[in-house]
Amino acid sequence: MAGLAQKGGAVHIHCRLAEAPEDISAIRVATGEAHALIGGDLVVSAGAKTLGLTSRERTGAVVNSHEIITGDFTRNPEFALPFDRLSLALEARLGEAVQMFDATELAKHLMGDSIFSNMMIFGASWQRGLIPLSHGAIEAAIKLNGAAVERNLRAFEIGRWAAVHPQEAAAMLSPTVVELPKSLEEKIAYRAAHLTAYQGKRLAKRYRALVDGIEDEALREAVAQGYHKLLSYKDEYEVARLMLDSEARAREAFDGDLKLSFHLAPPILSKEGSDGRPQKRRFGQWILTPMKLLARLKALRGTPLDPFGYTAERKMERALITQYEADMAEALPRLTAETRDLILALAELPLQIRGFGPVKAANEAKAAKRRETLLAAIRQGGNPVKEAAE
Repeated sequence: MAGLAQKGGAVHIHCRLAEAPEDISAIRVATGEAHALIGGDLVVSAGAKTLGLTSRERTGAVVNSHEIITGDFTRNPEFALPFDRLSLALEARLGEAVQMFDATELAKHLMGDSIFSNMMIFGASWQRGLIPLSHGAIEAAIKLNGAAVERNLRAFEIGRWAAVHPQEAAAMLSPTVVELPKSLEEKIAYRAAHLTAYQGKRLAKRYRALVDGIEDEALREAVAQGYHKLLSYKDEYEVARLMLDSEARAREAFDGDLKLSFHLAPPILSKEGSDGRPQKRRFGQWILTPMKLLARLKALRGTPLDPFGYTAERKMERALITQYEADMAEALPRLTAETRDLILALAELPLQIRGFGPVKAANEAKAAKRRETLLAAIRQGGNPVKEAAE
């Protein structure tokens, strides 16, 4: 069993089953000797350590295909897992003996809690004949454990059903899956539509005016990403809009009388913690009423009437937009084979300015140094310039 930790972290469990204790000569499973792989997450299941215990001739597998975010992302924002390749690695190793389905989303959709995904994977494994225990024995063990008995029994049966009817299980999730834009034109149109919802049609037209004037496809995509990030900075009006959207999605996902709470660090009201960052406070769902009003006031964004626009962070964000437009106006006419990669890097630079408050300010300072180096090299026709020390 791999990756079944409910609190995060990679976990391997070597489990041997026999009719009598004396029939078990070793605790750990040797290389290539596993009869069953019960995978709680794709990352651990497709790892070399796990695959080394399996073999095509002997091993059957059921794996949760849900795409998770690992701890590496907290240390490196650029980190991304190759989930497609992880799936291919399992299939290449085990062939048709492996079955994968998104147990996490299925548990959320049918039971309202992803914690039951492990029991669903367990149920699917039993249905495929990978667990040599009787149905009655498993049911008795769940009852003996005493934790959420009825829900765990239901999750076990749902897992069995998903193993037999994988297409129907996948179809149950399809209404909740958002089809993301694939082509560059679709991505640009998607971002323009977001800017319309964020501020209005005028901002979307401003965005299209710069992006649509670029012929080089890779450069156009880079500008489409970088410029959009700067134009749609997350201020108080956007937080209000997103909170209202989150409320609607929460009520769609859960039944009953929900009581929502929000953890926020509003300007003026928030104190600084020992780390120099604003401390968040808990607000009840009453906060949604003023948030509805705040979301409607987004037309004030960036105007003299914007009460939040006078903070240092908002001034910086507006200045970055103007600066980016000026940089592109200077760099794009200098596009040559020698400067292309430099201009691409300059266009994508806003993607490195992440976070809020002190975190964003620190990232902006790093990006500013990189910007100076890139612009200097572009002005010299692509000749490298030594970057300033951090």
